Amino acid sequence: MGKVMFGLSVSLDGFIADKNDDPAEVFAWFSHAWDRLYEVSGDPLNETGAVIMGHRSFDQIDNDNGWVFPDGTAPEWPVIVLQSQAREPVKKGKTQFYFVTDGIESAIQQAQEIAGEKQIALHGASSVQQALKAGLLEEINMAVAHVLLGEGIRLFDHLGPTPIHLERIRTLETPGATHLSFRVVKPSSFPSP
Repeated sequence: MGKVMFGLSVSLDGFIADKNDDPAEVFAWFSHAWDRLYEVSGDPLNETGAVIMGHRSFDQIDNDNGWVFPDGTAPEWPVIVLQSQAREPVKKGKTQFYFVTDGIESAIQQAQEIAGEKQIALHGASSVQQALKAGLLEEINMAVAHVLLGEGIRLFDHLGPTPIHLERIRTLETPGATHLSFRVVKPSSFPSP
């Protein structure tokens, strides 16, 4: 099975979007590092087998053409949307959307069945927070943009009181961002006192 991970841009003070839900400031670095895309993020179009997101993220990308990136690229990833209301699957453009009402564990299980050996990518703060709390997230890839937003949508809110330990995999610098990758350390991996 592919690993459960995310790759998001975040401001230095921990926001993935500003108070108006606009991620432009945290993704501004991207225009200066396009030539290093594969070094920064691997080959997400070919390595990702399914994406899980919350209903707020879905509402932002939902349109008749499916999920289309700002550059016009339309990935063919199946998308599993976490929400409270049941809904039939729907295909829009190249995007097949599935809707899950029974939690992150079920969403990840369904994504793994769809993705096979490819990665399961989490999109948006809610899915990341839920997977971390459930102990199901395996890898964190963050582009820390060189900006302070002051307020907005926090990436790491609502995680609970138990510390989550990380092992650094790599650090990479590009103009406008510092890229950090971590493996989430499972509690059974801690050395005994």
